Amino acid sequence: MVGDLEADGVGDLVVGSPFQNNRGAVWILFMDKDGSVDMDQEISHEAGNFNGNLDRDDAFGSAVAGIGDLDGDGIYDIAVGAPFDDDGGKNRGALWILFLQANGKVKSHQKIFDDAGSFSGKLDDDDAFGSAIATLGDLDGDGIT
Repeated sequence: MVGDLEADGVGDLVVGSPFQNNRGAVWILFMDKDGSVDMDQEISHEAGNFNGNLDRDDAFGSAVAGIGDLDGDGIYDIAVGAPFDDDGGKNRGALWILFLQANGKVKSHQKIFDDAGSFSGKLDDDDAFGSAIATLGDLDGDGIT
């Protein structure tokens, strides 16, 4: 669940589609109370106001998670895995933090891998970083989940 983006009292969903268009995509599904989809928004290399560089076979959307309102703008944000991203080496993987707008489009993003996003870990070829994502809450007590 990504939270209630459209503020209609019903939680909305984020769904990964890692093989769509040979690069991957995620879908924001704005839900109705009866379990049906009210509206949807695709986020990919060609949709959803996302301008991050996705290469062929990155598998963007292999893992997805709602991460709360990370940037404090009142709108929920998401984390998206791309485990076959080749930046830095073959299939090392990456994690994308997508800061969303209320319409499900991307406001801005931050890519995290061993050369970006202040990540200090060391990744090796075929590590597939971003193949699973889970939120842990606010471990360090700074008010950000």
